[in-house]
Amino acid sequence: MTCQWMHTHTHRLALTLAQSTASASHVLQLASLSDNASIFPLTQPKMQLTVVLAAATLAAAAAPRPAAHYVWPAPSSLKDKEASVAIKSWSDADASCSGLNVDAFLNSYKAKTGKDLPRSDIVAPSPTQVYVPNPASCSPVAPKAKRAVAPVDFKLSCAVKTKVAKAADLDGVDESYSLEVSETGAVITAATDIGAKYALQTLSQLITKDGNVVLASIQDSPAYPYRGLMLDTSRNFFPVSDIKRTIDGLAASKLNVFHWHIYDSQSFPIKWDTYPQLDAVKFKNADGSLKEYTKEDIKDVVAYAFARGVRVIPEFELPGHNAVFAAIDAKLVASLNHSPWDCTSGLPYCNAMPANTSVGTNNWSTSVWWGRQYCNQPPCGQLDIANNLDAAVDLVDKLVGEVGSWFEDPYLHVGHDEINPRVYGVVKETDDHPDHRAFDTILPAFEKKLVAILAKYNKKLAAWDELAWDNVPSYNKTHPKYDANAVSYNSVELIPKDSMIAVWDQFYLNENLYEQIADAGFTNVVSSHNNYWYFDCSAGVKWCTQEFERGDRDATGEYVLYPNHTWHNWTTVYNYDPRAGLSKKAAATIQGGFASLWSETIKRHNLDRFIFPRAGALAERLWSNIKKDATTEPRLNRFRQSLINEYKIASADLAFLGQEKTVYRTEWCDTNLDSPAQKTVEWGFPGQPVKSGNGSAMEGWGFMSIPNDYCKIASTYKTNDLVYTVPEVSAYDF
Repeated sequence: MTCQWMHTHTHRLALTLAQSTASASHVLQLASLSDNASIFPLTQPKMQLTVVLAAATLAAAAAPRPAAHYVWPAPSSLKDKEASVAIKSWSDADASCSGLNVDAFLNSYKAKTGKDLPRSDIVAPSPTQVYVPNPASCSPVAPKAKRAVAPVDFKLSCAVKTKVAKAADLDGVDESYSLEVSETGAVITAATDIGAKYALQTLSQLITKDGNVVLASIQDSPAYPYRGLMLDTSRNFFPVSDIKRTIDGLAASKLNVFHWHIYDSQSFPIKWDTYPQLDAVKFKNADGSLKEYTKEDIKDVVAYAFARGVRVIPEFELPGHNAVFAAIDAKLVASLNHSPWDCTSGLPYCNAMPANTSVGTNNWSTSVWWGRQYCNQPPCGQLDIANNLDAAVDLVDKLVGEVGSWFEDPYLHVGHDEINPRVYGVVKETDDHPDHRAFDTILPAFEKKLVAILAKYNKKLAAWDELAWDNVPSYNKTHPKYDANAVSYNSVELIPKDSMIAVWDQFYLNENLYEQIADAGFTNVVSSHNNYWYFDCSAGVKWCTQEFERGDRDATGEYVLYPNHTWHNWTTVYNYDPRAGLSKKAAATIQGGFASLWSETIKRHNLDRFIFPRAGALAERLWSNIKKDATTEPRLNRFRQSLINEYKIASADLAFLGQEKTVYRTEWCDTNLDSPAQKTVEWGFPGQPVKSGNGSAMEGWGFMSIPNDYCKIASTYKTNDLVYTVPEVSAYDF
């Protein structure tokens, strides 16, 4: 490398990096996982440094680290200009970037410098002598103490071909963009305004902790079109402010779907004027007011998300998990509040297992596996489509036609997970597990009418994967008392093949479940694999953790806890690729994925830390689909800092393992501490009292002869006292 000072008659200072044999810039490519590529320099140029003195300074200083280190999720292609520029103001002379997320850029600057970046016209600065230091190998150089790169007015320019008109059009929208960042400003080109918003989000990340802008050329587009988060607002309630803050984090992460599991058996938090009776199954604030979402609230959330390029897909859970509809008419619900919720009516049947026998051993002659339950969580109750089909269908028609119209997305998720045939009287009390054809005379009649209702209101069907099952081998197939196959809904041929199938329940076939769904003809699959992308899996929810994540329980106090029980940490989330190992046919059906946060153990105070930064890890998997490398962790940590400082998201540290001070229950438990509906005969789950219903001590795993209290631990805290707190500032690493 050679060093040279040059003085021109125009007295302009410029930093010129000229390469003798190749381009001066390092080029970084981010390829797909299948290409076994990551972030890497393609060239190591030999450069000549030329410094020219001038008056109107547009000088760029050497960047402190590679440009790729600043961006999350990693872009498809990044050309590093190995320089940065100080900025004093910004401008958008033709307002081409108006309404396109310029705030992300401005908020990032303020969070890093403590100052607002003013908008101004370009003003010619006074002549200035500026020294730019050469690399250490060069001499002579200007004294470092006198180095000062004059800040520039940073010009923004956005060229957008199409502006998305309404939220319904976000499905399948082009999200690609190009971003050219130079010494004078940033030029953004995108097919749609959604891509342009992502470009400005990326630009905001290129601001260093000192307020300089790193220079780069970026071409970007997502690996998967569907990238999201499911939030359950039925088991614990989260106000609109929490939902909007979550959506801010999704947009910053380039996640584009907010899947809203809005009601369930525990509560119906929607103000639906047609059925004011549902107020009886809403939670209450400390002042006695109802915790609910009005029509205006829902439309506000949809509009807020749309402005950030995020779809809002509601989930109307049907026909399982529907205890709330008994508030309208008890005849609408089968097996309401069955007690105990996890056992058949004849309690002795739940005790075929001797005391202290471990569930899952090979002692099949004396043990009973999970299968006698009436529901998977209290309170029990399913829409009675077996005995009151017409009334049930009428309710669903009104729900989809009225409340469904408040949501603009073409898809409406209709639940369909964990429907239990036992509640409809088609399973003998003495049977350990339902026959896999138990639904054959029940569900098909309902599905035909449901499909017609969705078509009537121009909604596309989305559902959990059980709806796409048929003859799926049971994970308990080695048990002599069990049917060889899992329960089938017998509806595979009744629903459209372009229905969105959300895959979660991979206890049965693991990745082969994708293959079976593809073989059944479904073409639109999204993944929320419970072993990787269930964000509630933690020390408080142990059923969905993998073996290597499990730790010993601590039952020395009043309640069972799992202090050493870990969760799906960010690396587990990041490393899972839903297409890995699949056939070409099955891989082609997978359109993306989403994290699921069921809120059994989530309150307002820990919502953010259970979502972030793991949602960011998910985002890079679904946007970039690259392998984890040495840059991943520091990049994610810096992104975490931006969530805290720029969006007031109380993100967890990367080392957080989901360990809370206690185990939380659904908000339903707050007012049902002693109700029969919360009684359980299972032993060994987090938050359970260590003494049985008759006061005797319990050991081991299994089922009990004296029902215990699932909700008792909820007496140790007050849900309304657990609130969101604005996080403290977190210093940026770079």
